[in-house]
Amino acid sequence: MLSLVRFWLIGVLKGKSKTTQGNDLGFTMVELLISAVVASMIITPILFFVVDVLRTDTQEEIKARSEQELQAAADFIRRDLSQAIYIYDGKGVNAIRNELPHPEDDVVLVFWKQELISQVVPPNGIRRPVAANYCKENRCNDAQVLSLVAYYLQTGDSDTWSGQARISRLQIKDCPREVSGPCIDHSEPDPGFDRPPGRIRMNEWEASGPITQRREVLIDYIYPNEVAGLAEDHCKKALGLTATDDPTEADDFLRSGDKGSGFFVCVDSRRTAALVNLRMNAAFRIDPNATTFDRDRRSLFPETSFLVKGFGTFN
Repeated sequence: MLSLVRFWLIGVLKGKSKTTQGNDLGFTMVELLISAVVASMIITPILFFVVDVLRTDTQEEIKARSEQELQAAADFIRRDLSQAIYIYDGKGVNAIRNELPHPEDDVVLVFWKQELISQVVPPNGIRRPVAANYCKENRCNDAQVLSLVAYYLQTGDSDTWSGQARISRLQIKDCPREVSGPCIDHSEPDPGFDRPPGRIRMNEWEASGPITQRREVLIDYIYPNEVAGLAEDHCKKALGLTATDDPTEADDFLRSGDKGSGFFVCVDSRRTAALVNLRMNAAFRIDPNATTFDRDRRSLFPETSFLVKGFGTFN
């Protein structure tokens, strides 16, 4: 298009040059202004198109990355919960909240799990001082180790994190033991660990001392607020419970975390089952002012939920 404009201007100037003293072929000011206007009319839409393509590409990249992060976090929690032998419902979490560090944060998910540690228990007759070296070179027995796991929803500004919410994980673990025996090879439980008091008294658990284990952040950019529209009996319906299952307990006893927020769970402790709900705020990565759920940009608030049944065996 610019070539056509230039060809037209040169033709006009050549026509004028016949009547112009000295046959001067230079552009007049009016011709330059016309050229600038025509060029801007052509270039401006192209620039808007390029900017829109770049913005859309950036948005799609952020959306895809956020969905991958959310799915990775969901897979981790799913594997973690599958080893659970007991999951605290909302009432249980409130009962032991002060036994856990950082009770000021939202403690959303707490459960006991059992892990298998292979090749740690030497056969009977092997003296304890040589047991560790023995198991490195010979066949030994496996041990089941209990752990208490807590997931938090942390909020607040941070130099490291986004300033939205983030999910962090705390785990305190017992040491490998012989059956009802002492710790193997002089190992020690994590600070504060104490074995659970029994399935029917789980809400009475107390830490043996200060818990000093650090929390590890699992995922950032979790939506920190509630989204309106969630039914009051959402957890009971999601878990397939009816009024006859336990008519004395309200829905609040079944759940933990603010219902409808970026991280809350519905729990049926009797069946060791939990429905985990996650929602991210990927829009915040594009616009720091995007702090409220926007239904028109729902794709930038990816969410997932999954039901997990714990397959660990108590005792």
